[in-house]
Amino acid sequence: FNQLLNYSARLTDKMKCIAEYWADGPRSETPPGHWNALAHGISYRDQHSIGDDVKLFLALNGALFDASIAAWDAKRAYDSVRPISAIHHLYHGQTIKAWAGPNQGTQEIPGDKWQPYQALTFVTPAFAEYVSGHSTFSAAAAEVLTRFTGSNRFYDGKTVLYDDFNRDGVPDLLGQHVINVGGNMFENSPEKVIVLQWETFQQAAGEAGISRLYGGIHIQDGDRYGRRMGKQIADQAFDLAQQYWSGAIKR
Repeated sequence: FNQLLNYSARLTDKMKCIAEYWADGPRSETPPGHWNALAHGISYRDQHSIGDDVKLFLALNGALFDASIAAWDAKRAYDSVRPISAIHHLYHGQTIKAWAGPNQGTQEIPGDKWQPYQALTFVTPAFAEYVSGHSTFSAAAAEVLTRFTGSNRFYDGKTVLYDDFNRDGVPDLLGQHVINVGGNMFENSPEKVIVLQWETFQQAAGEAGISRLYGGIHIQDGDRYGRRMGKQIADQAFDLAQQYWSGAIKR
């Protein structure tokens, strides 16, 4: 938990942007939906047929469903504490240096008043920390996309999408997200334009995982083992999906 406090005390605008972009919390598309949206861009880049998309999204969502089962099984089995509860307990009666709240920057605050980098209405999920669902989902999705396309290449600098997720009137590039000045939701940041760019699917998945530490929602083990689980789950799910579309498994 000391690692999280170090992050909290040293949050840069880019770290805040990463935490917000991958948050996928209440009333959002959630991490599986986020990765489906990214996969739409791959479909567009590679000029998929309907048949191609049937195969891709069968494999992708099969892996994501399996990832959810495995991650929540671990959460129920280990019932591990979330950072907000642990830090309030461990640092009760102590003064710590940390992010002090929206637009308050880093200050010395009571340990039992620490809060994650989130909006006040965007609370820590009410289920166990270990493992990180974001990390499990993201590693699984990255592995499926790599195996389906035959390459882990994501950003290419030239594929212009129909999407405009930051609503700046400029179509997005595949494998990139731009946060304009003041474009964050949780506070009035960043002070200058921040570009998140992922050369590979694994780079995007890794950023999704570490975003939960920047945001104060998970600790390192939840991220690390979630990534490991996600890749293993995806390999099994992809192998099974291949058997369905090749006809090896009969209906």
